[in-house]
Amino acid sequence: MSRPAPVADWVTIPDLYRDPFPIYDRLRAEGGVHWVPSVGRYLITSYDAVHTTEFDQETFSANEEGSLQIRAMGHSMLRRDDPEHYPERKAWQPVLRPGVVKRTWTSVFERNADRYLDEMLAKGPGADIIWDFAAPYAAENLREILGFHNVHQEDLQRWSQTLIDATGNYANDPEVWAKGKRSFDEVDAALDEMLAWHTKNPDHSLISTLLRIPDYEMPIEKIRANIKMTIGGGLNEPRDALGVAAWALLEHPDQRRAVEHDPSLWPAVFDEAIRWIAPIGLYSRQVTTDTVLAGVQLPAGAKLGICILSANRDEGVWPDAARFDIRREVKPHLAFSKGVHVCLGAWVAKAEVATVGLPRLFERLPGLDLHPERPAVIGGWVFRGMLELPVTWDTAAIAAAPTTSTAAARPAETAPRVAIVGSGPAGCFTAQAVRRSFPEAEIDVFERLPVPYGLVRHGVAADHQGTKSVARQFDRLFTSEGVRFHGGVTIGQDVSLDDMRSAFDAVVLASGLSADARLAVPGADLPGVFGAGSLTRLLNGHPDHHGDDVSLGRRVVVIGHGNVALDVVRLISRTRADLDGSDVDDTVHERLAGEVRVVHLVGRSAPQDAKFDPVMVRELAGLTGVRHTVHGPDLSEVADGKDARVDAVRALETGSDDHARVQVHWWFGLVPQAIEGEAGAEAVIFRGDGGEVRLDADAVVTAVGFAADATTPVEPGAHPDGRIAPGLYVAGWLRRGPRGTIPDQRSDSRTLARALADDLASGAITGGAEGVGALDLPARVDFDGWRRIDARETLSAAPGRVRAKLRTLEDLRAAAADSSIVLPAADVSRDGPLQGEGAGPVTILFGTESGNAELVAEDLARHLGDRAETRVVDLGELEPGDLDPARVHLIVCSTYGDGELPTNVRGLREQLLSERPTLVGIRYAVLGLGDRSYTRTYSRGSEMIDEALAACGATRIGEYGRHDAGGSSDATEVAREWADGVLAELSVRELVAR
Repeated sequence: MSRPAPVADWVTIPDLYRDPFPIYDRLRAEGGVHWVPSVGRYLITSYDAVHTTEFDQETFSANEEGSLQIRAMGHSMLRRDDPEHYPERKAWQPVLRPGVVKRTWTSVFERNADRYLDEMLAKGPGADIIWDFAAPYAAENLREILGFHNVHQEDLQRWSQTLIDATGNYANDPEVWAKGKRSFDEVDAALDEMLAWHTKNPDHSLISTLLRIPDYEMPIEKIRANIKMTIGGGLNEPRDALGVAAWALLEHPDQRRAVEHDPSLWPAVFDEAIRWIAPIGLYSRQVTTDTVLAGVQLPAGAKLGICILSANRDEGVWPDAARFDIRREVKPHLAFSKGVHVCLGAWVAKAEVATVGLPRLFERLPGLDLHPERPAVIGGWVFRGMLELPVTWDTAAIAAAPTTSTAAARPAETAPRVAIVGSGPAGCFTAQAVRRSFPEAEIDVFERLPVPYGLVRHGVAADHQGTKSVARQFDRLFTSEGVRFHGGVTIGQDVSLDDMRSAFDAVVLASGLSADARLAVPGADLPGVFGAGSLTRLLNGHPDHHGDDVSLGRRVVVIGHGNVALDVVRLISRTRADLDGSDVDDTVHERLAGEVRVVHLVGRSAPQDAKFDPVMVRELAGLTGVRHTVHGPDLSEVADGKDARVDAVRALETGSDDHARVQVHWWFGLVPQAIEGEAGAEAVIFRGDGGEVRLDADAVVTAVGFAADATTPVEPGAHPDGRIAPGLYVAGWLRRGPRGTIPDQRSDSRTLARALADDLASGAITGGAEGVGALDLPARVDFDGWRRIDARETLSAAPGRVRAKLRTLEDLRAAAADSSIVLPAADVSRDGPLQGEGAGPVTILFGTESGNAELVAEDLARHLGDRAETRVVDLGELEPGDLDPARVHLIVCSTYGDGELPTNVRGLREQLLSERPTLVGIRYAVLGLGDRSYTRTYSRGSEMIDEALAACGATRIGEYGRHDAGGSSDATEVAREWADGVLAELSVRELVAR
């Protein structure tokens, strides 16, 4: 049900300017969409409502009639929708791409930071961070980027402030308009002069670049408007972000100490600062047709105020959202906007503030503190930032302060002794993070089994060797980074947790969850009902399941629509030949799945709400000998390209094999009611909107999650920050509960290492424990023992298999102790490639809109340069005939807007789908750069180029990699690990083929 907009006639502009947050708190609590007479528009204040407007430019147009910004600055790209918006954005991109920022502008920022910090130091304590550093620093940076060589940075400060004031002149103050008009005219005059100068003296500035666009001549009025827009946002955003971040750290000394201890946290400071107080607090949109937003009716022509300051403080997204906290869980804030209007200057701002400005400020001014007699002042609501930030510092320490370093000197630190219980991804990523934070730490990893890597070895599907290849990077921990492995040690049996805590300064419990969650319906305990996790472990050679004798029969019902359910369906639908390159146990697989002919895959949600990865659906759709039938959902109302899951389900029946060996039936919207049977499972009863559905079954597989069992040391999810107590921590599913992927463990490990560092810095952990020598442990399998097991298994592999796993504890221990097994030389390089990871020539293809994919591609070329001859090619400039079967192609592709390919890559996709060139023999891997806040189209752009290549016969190899722009992991780091895994898997495949 929809309703008319409530009227918030109690809101005043002076109150909004002074402190908008109490007002926004009330507006969100009352629904998030209100008519506000004092500002003459509807204010949109909830995160979800703001998010909706950013994804739908057809309904919520940026091209507002009577726009204050158009009046103040001219009609810039910010007030246009696609397709008119895109050519202007494209013209601006080359100067602001991350690679250009890194190569060209960062050194400019360093020079300017030192210049204005020198001037601030000369003024002495009592100087103001905003007006004596942040403002001139940001203005001079922008002056050089733009190429205004005929003006002073003070001119840009005046222009920016007056143009911004006019843009936010909702009170219609004539003096504000007059000042804005003077600056408008001054910018035009200076620009005309510089356009003529840059025609004769080209350089790397924006004005020069605009004059050299190869395929587009921007009209002069558009150049003028967009230059003014850049002067406004390009100065006030970094200025205010730097000021707010500095103020926040000075108000939160514990977080300041954490950053000074770990300079890698500066990006987290930046992102949390602009979430906490977004520099651009509000922008406008106009409704193009009658619509409903957050249950409120909006008429065509309605003018909206999109309140970013409010959305970024939505308690439904961020608990305790009003608190500044660099340790909070990373979620996608809206300070840089989303969709097609995502901020072009984001990379510039990050480099100005997080890479250079903030670190240098705190380095150069030792003892920096708020002025005791002159309080800080903040104001604004359309734009919000510090108005005054006077400070003091320790003048006696200035001579000793560094003047050119960009990273804060890390204080001497205690080298803790750390025990990690569990060697799966959570444990190994934690070991990596602790090693990076404490290079001299003693780190011991304990594992119940004689073999390491937990979920990677025994949980990841046997045919997903690309995912399993993360173990290759974990090998470095134990071969070259001084981490010790102790296999065959059970905590609570061989050694108590209390004894472990006494022996180590810190203990991290990362032992995971392996028990399948029970389906809570009658009959769930009947013979023939299996947990998906137990079947995966059986196929993966887990020693706890070595004696299992399981046959699923002919008809199988799989309950659940997560990725584990899809793993089971894929594995039991494949033949022996389909499993080449895997480490599946063929005898077990044949006994388990050899009779399977009908599979029902049943979930309670609609396709758009299902938990599966659409790439996994498409992988199932591509299996030979399998026919797919979809039951239930009407997908006609969901447009193509607007929901990746729906697109994948819709395509299932299109490519099905009419002469299939296995029939897979997909059911949506069904809730299990009971499992029926006498001596064993015979049928499953479901209920949906259409009534009862009965599916006959010889076996039932439940894939409804994982749960704790008697061996679980703590309640999963009870300690979401990772800290049980100083010195005792949890990681992985013990921290999160049974959710999260392998990449999530990488992100979590860093926050856990910071918690450990905080406890050491605060004195909550004192250090000095004896370490592993204080424990009375049974005979253990060390890492060389594991390497002997690894050698035995790989050398014993059957044709087409990468290893033959030893299935019993006795056989594993015997191989570990077998000194006759000759070990290859261990990799001892910390930074170089692992042995055997060479893959011949590599072409790195990138598709980008804002430049991130290009930066990642260039970094990958450097990373792989010592292993392979590499080329970097823009997908937008690629012809299908350029693809070479002799080369491996690594594709790094971003998603633009709400599920679109980058604009210049769309032509290639259309060419592939329309001309269908033969690409058999072309090998490629894909890394999708996306944003999980686009829940339905995350990384869809990369998936579309993947589908187009596959349709032409090319073969995708390795893990389908992804990077979340809203997460805490660095894209280049994720890309390096992904590429290493792809090349490692390729090397193994080639060995198997030989």
